[in-house]
Amino acid sequence: MPDIPAGPQQAPRDMLRDCLSLLPPQAAERILTHLQQTISYEPVIGIMGKTGAGKSSLCNALFRQPVCLTHDLTACTREPQRITLTVGGRSMTLVDLPGLGETPEHDDEYLALYKTLLAELDLVIWVLRADERARAMDIATHRTLTEYGADPSRFLFVLSQADRVPPPPDASEPPGVITAGQQLSLAVLCAQAAGQFPSSFPVMAVSAHTGHNLPAFVELMVHALPPQAGSAVYRQLKPENKTEEAEATVRDAFGNMAGTAFDSVFNPDAYSPGWAVILRKLRRKLVRLAMRLWDRIFG
Repeated sequence: MPDIPAGPQQAPRDMLRDCLSLLPPQAAERILTHLQQTISYEPVIGIMGKTGAGKSSLCNALFRQPVCLTHDLTACTREPQRITLTVGGRSMTLVDLPGLGETPEHDDEYLALYKTLLAELDLVIWVLRADERARAMDIATHRTLTEYGADPSRFLFVLSQADRVPPPPDASEPPGVITAGQQLSLAVLCAQAAGQFPSSFPVMAVSAHTGHNLPAFVELMVHALPPQAGSAVYRQLKPENKTEEAEATVRDAFGNMAGTAFDSVFNPDAYSPGWAVILRKLRRKLVRLAMRLWDRIFG
């Protein structure tokens, strides 16, 4: 796992340590160690959806590294396919989750697999074809997972292949543009999917082929990710999918994690008023510095 940059690029860690110079060295190191866990964190994202939903296409459109989700499980262990993406020494893992009903004889094994994996996954991106109405299998799988106690805030539903939704564009429309008629159809389909799949986040329609809504989906995704995972995932994205809003979200989350690292060692309320004021100032200073150093650590 990568550490805070060392050698000639050691300045970020030195600056963070200097920020905590008023604290006992042991306490400062404990805070830095806690923060290091966030910097080194390797997110795990599950990709759910039936064969043909466009999972590989979506991942290839989002991330820098090529992704090929085969949807195959090994015959003996029924282990899902895992793909590790690495950019600049930082990694994350995509896990291709099989859908219930595609191979009914293995559904019981898949259910046991889900129960094991749910605690490991930072987020599940559930890919549904925008132009397909048959979703009984996806609905049943989602219902089963929620019955297992899955957190609704860990599911992000997305309608893929938005460019295939009728009405088709006429010859006068520029290629790759989602027409006004398609936009209206997609709004209806997103509302329908939101009713079928209760989640903490709206359903969004995207097109890997045209790039439609991919930056907006990234903004939604970084909000859905737990704070320790956002920066590492953002590092893996293609530049054209990054936005100022998405970067601000993960930068703020990293600053908040620095504050959490401080809180893991010191609780200002447990000290005298004078010390409490000093500790709160140090905490704010650490949070601001972490946010300022974000692009040097994760850039």
